[in-house]
Amino acid sequence: MAKKRLRVALIGCGGNMRSAHVPRIQADGAVEIAAVADTSEEAAHALMDRWGRTVPCYADYRDMIEDHRLDAVMVSSPHALHYEQVDYALDQGLHALVEKPLTISSGHTRALIGKAEEQRRILLVSYQRNFMAPHVYARELIRKGAIGEVRGVVAYVTQNWGGTRGWRLDPVLSGGGMFLDTGSHLVASTLWITDLKPLEVSAFLDKAGREVDINMVVAVRFAGGAYGTLNTFGNAARHDERIAIHGSEGSLVFHLHQWQVRSVLLNDEPLKIPARIREDTPDGAFFRMIRNGGKGYELPHFALAVSQVSEAAYQSVETGKPVQVAG
Repeated sequence: MAKKRLRVALIGCGGNMRSAHVPRIQADGAVEIAAVADTSEEAAHALMDRWGRTVPCYADYRDMIEDHRLDAVMVSSPHALHYEQVDYALDQGLHALVEKPLTISSGHTRALIGKAEEQRRILLVSYQRNFMAPHVYARELIRKGAIGEVRGVVAYVTQNWGGTRGWRLDPVLSGGGMFLDTGSHLVASTLWITDLKPLEVSAFLDKAGREVDINMVVAVRFAGGAYGTLNTFGNAARHDERIAIHGSEGSLVFHLHQWQVRSVLLNDEPLKIPARIREDTPDGAFFRMIRNGGKGYELPHFALAVSQVSEAAYQSVETGKPVQVAG
């Protein structure tokens, strides 16, 4: 049976949308980019070059949504703009795929999740690791009790993030630095796989001469007695990432290097992933869920926990004290 054709509009035409999302749209073969919105005509035209044809371009995403019959929007814009853009799209009855983090405020994150549920729309956050086979299977194993009760997590990610340019270094547009950007993947993976609920956060950061955090060390106390650290180092030479999850009966350890999964160990042995669990992408899952009426979809409650940890971490740095996570 032929795939149902979908019409999407893109909000934000920067490098991430061009290099990550457009190729996945093309791979689907039945998704049409109806229009794009960006304040930069140069970025919009660069995206059209990557797409291979010209589409209507708007400076205001609201005008774009009003002018076209759409199934969904895909958002890859500065973090601080996500809330108003997604809120408007949901109000117009559209599904939304959003780059991480969902918003820079736990209140706004909670509001969007509530609205998506009320409108019965799919709201998906583009955390790629949550669609990788090792991560999906690890979550399944932990839910089945394969390592017992989770007692602690130790996670870090490194990157030469300080060499980035543009809006990510502007705290008004980004909402934060490395911890809220690449670090959001680390926090999301850890919380999504383990289902841990944060209660209290204590943090330290170093801006390394910039206006936003480059390095950040975050300690978290979770419900049920587990503890963990979630650390980001943005002035390292290259990407390296590890998540160690320790339970009462075993452990799971992930190692990613240069954006590739290098190893996943269950009790120090390579994790054997069943053939039934296949690699996916946020975009592929998003299109599939729209077509099948939401089968397999879960509201992104973990994204609220990500927002809560991030928000509390920055508050802890400001106050110099541990911060209780907002309820």
